[in-house]
Amino acid sequence: MKTAKSKWKTALLSLTIAGTALLAVAPGSSALAQRNEDVEGGGGGGGGGYTPAPTTSQSTAQTLGALSQEASWQSSNGGRYMNTRATLQRSGPLAGRLDAVTRTKNSVKLTGFTGGVFILLRNNDGAVIGVTDQKKFGVDGTWIGRYDRTDYWSQDFSPEVAADTVSLEIIQQHAAKDLDDQLAYWHDTVCTNSKLFGYPLPIGCSQ
Repeated sequence: MKTAKSKWKTALLSLTIAGTALLAVAPGSSALAQRNEDVEGGGGGGGGGYTPAPTTSQSTAQTLGALSQEASWQSSNGGRYMNTRATLQRSGPLAGRLDAVTRTKNSVKLTGFTGGVFILLRNNDGAVIGVTDQKKFGVDGTWIGRYDRTDYWSQDFSPEVAADTVSLEIIQQHAAKDLDDQLAYWHDTVCTNSKLFGYPLPIGCSQ
């Protein structure tokens, strides 16, 4: 009888010790679980969650819209006509790209002509900071041959020049010496202004 009672007391003591040990461990486990929950949920109120470092993306960079211009020219007698549309990309992967389309038309029956066109790029101060090459397009008289044509052309500028361009000026007319002289003048002007504003020098400018 005494032996059974002794065994019962020993089992009760073991159960009490085990229960006490379980209570001692449980709060720590509960706190650990709460901490893990905070970290996985984004840190809670200063719970130590990881916040990724901010990154710079293309969407946050400044984006300048493309710049477009259209202009027409007609001879004094109305028989010769030119129209040019141009678009300059000012940002993005195509920054500095100028695309243009020129239509040259003649309504004179027996004589043709050659039209010339070039485009000036101006900054916010009105200074000319870029100029395209001159493009020449010839047409025949209406009784002779091809008297109406459309040509697509392009030219690349530095992204710095494109970003600072706020207006395009299209110059077109009969491709005579006068137009060549105008182009030479504006090319020299661009060389001077490129040095002034710190742009890369176009081809043909002296250092």
